[in-house]
Amino acid sequence: MMVLRLMVILAVTGAALCAGADGPFSHRKHAPLKLKCTFCHTGAEKQERALFPTVAQCKTCHPTMLERRIPSARVYKVKDFVMFSHARHIAAKAECRDCHGDVFGMERVVPARATTMIACVDCHKERHATQQCNACHELGQ
Repeated sequence: MMVLRLMVILAVTGAALCAGADGPFSHRKHAPLKLKCTFCHTGAEKQERALFPTVAQCKTCHPTMLERRIPSARVYKVKDFVMFSHARHIAAKAECRDCHGDVFGMERVVPARATTMIACVDCHKERHATQQCNACHELGQ
């Protein structure tokens, strides 16, 4: 049912045209679909990392898409000594836009919030989240 609805919306909005584009992926072009971030970025709710979509996922809505690697580049990076978990943040009721900003308003994703310790600590203070070192750092590294 959801896939059929998406196909209709894609056909009506002309968003299917982006299926063959070689340029960077546009979240803005997909905004009219009102998809949850986790529809394409699986893993965020149960894993440390939110994954990039696979060609198979894209073919759900873009059946004529060619088999090729999806262009993707991580925009947010944390230091090796930082343990960040999307799942823990979602469980704590953080929303994707809290860190990533209005991605659906962006043609190309750019960092909306720094991944520095001060930015993370400030956010934890605002949300009354733990500020214990071992919540984000493995002690002894």
